[in-house]
Amino acid sequence: MIKKRIVMLSTMALSISACGGGGSPEQKPVVNTTPQPITNVVGSVTIQGNAQQGQILKANVSDENNGVVTNSPSYIWYADSEVIESQTQSQLEIARSAVGKKITVSVSYTDGDGFNENVTSAPTDTVIKIPNAEGSIAISNELGEEPELIVASTLKANITDANGISGAIEYFWYVNDELISEQNQATYTLVESDVGQSIFVRVEYQDADGYNESITSTSTKLVVSNLPVTNGEDFPVGASIPGNTPIDRNAPVSEESFELGGWNAGTINGDYNPGRDSSIPKQFRFTQFQNPDSFSAETTITRFGDYSAKLYWQSGDPAKWNDDPNTIDNVDRKAMLHGRNANTITSTVWHGFSVYFPSEDINLVEGEDPLFFQLHGAPDPGEPGRQPPLALTIQTDGFYVGYGWDAREFNTSTGGQGRDKFHIPLNMADYQDRWLDFVIEVKADPFEEKGFIKLWINGKQMADITNIQIGYNDAKGLYPSWGWYFTGTTNVTRNNDGTLYLDEIRHVEAADANYFDVAPGYFSK
Repeated sequence: MIKKRIVMLSTMALSISACGGGGSPEQKPVVNTTPQPITNVVGSVTIQGNAQQGQILKANVSDENNGVVTNSPSYIWYADSEVIESQTQSQLEIARSAVGKKITVSVSYTDGDGFNENVTSAPTDTVIKIPNAEGSIAISNELGEEPELIVASTLKANITDANGISGAIEYFWYVNDELISEQNQATYTLVESDVGQSIFVRVEYQDADGYNESITSTSTKLVVSNLPVTNGEDFPVGASIPGNTPIDRNAPVSEESFELGGWNAGTINGDYNPGRDSSIPKQFRFTQFQNPDSFSAETTITRFGDYSAKLYWQSGDPAKWNDDPNTIDNVDRKAMLHGRNANTITSTVWHGFSVYFPSEDINLVEGEDPLFFQLHGAPDPGEPGRQPPLALTIQTDGFYVGYGWDAREFNTSTGGQGRDKFHIPLNMADYQDRWLDFVIEVKADPFEEKGFIKLWINGKQMADITNIQIGYNDAKGLYPSWGWYFTGTTNVTRNNDGTLYLDEIRHVEAADANYFDVAPGYFSK
């Protein structure tokens, strides 16, 4: 291609003109101009940088004869002959996928004389991978924070590797130097046998750059037990004291011994209300019963007196009883009675009740954890139903107490700002086919770590969890619930029905309240 532009070319010639005085002619230059054609001289592009994974390459365009219009170039990068997608700038960070290949770049631009150019660089050396940076591993809790080294806390292995991790990881958890069998996952839950010992974890894997890694964490501090409570205050069990005489204590907010052969509540809702007797004082706020047999007044299995509550949940097709038979709603999961709200969201409350789990009617399997007592938040208008701030569940290895908190005045999440749990390990035989007296004292505080949970079972203090946040920032305080709540998919799809017996419910909120205000056996009827 030949273009024309005007170029001023000077040629010198002589012209003679008359001059005065001296008689000598003057010589003057004559300038002639003619347009000359411009020929394009093709530019070039070179690549600057090291051909190694993770390095930055830069394309440098040169067009000395015609000049480069610097804001016009477009770039296409190649790994061998394959286009590197979405890389159209003058710089390229070499990805792992380019290892073993050579990089080139094509540049299209318009030079300073208006010529359209398309030039391609020479290839780089073959791209090499980065050297191996040995990974590291640290132990945290499930939120990535400093772990709590008490029984029932869950530890998590967190791996960091500059080479990346793309394949399977093998985990090996150790107590002191002894390998824990059948623990080959990223988390490990502390058990009672770990008390007084330290934990570490080793992992083996191949990183994303093909290097084989075997790394080991540092050991934790010593694990401590949450059970039994060190120096906890134990109490005698009411029924075991010869000549026990019930005593009057602080007036309860809720009181229900089922001695009138049924129940009554302030709000009656749902499709089924078996056992309701309008002549009985309204000690409950409301009930939720899955089916017409969810409640019955029991006379053969009682903690004190003539009656207890038999609470029954039916498996198989739990959705058929209420509303949409194709949808398992909240009531389909429950055989539950609900008590009254605490006065404030930071109240200290005492709850006492007796529960009996018949072995032939519970038959838990691994993974099932139905709830049988909870303290629930009362959502403000516009807020969704949320997980209970305190939940007491039964599992094959004992009881678990989960708790949560949310300091926000309004929120749309169901889980709140944080949750945690602790474990009360027991053998199945220890809590079935017998009455268990539960007493729980809870100080709620969703704002600061000033709350606590204290729990006694049959007079023995089993938990003393202090300096925690618990509860939600609502207008109303927490309210208690007793009975079955089969949460989640695993619980509600179980193959066995659920039956428990409930008796001697007390809920007390008073500045001078104590264990004996709610413990079964220490109040008058």
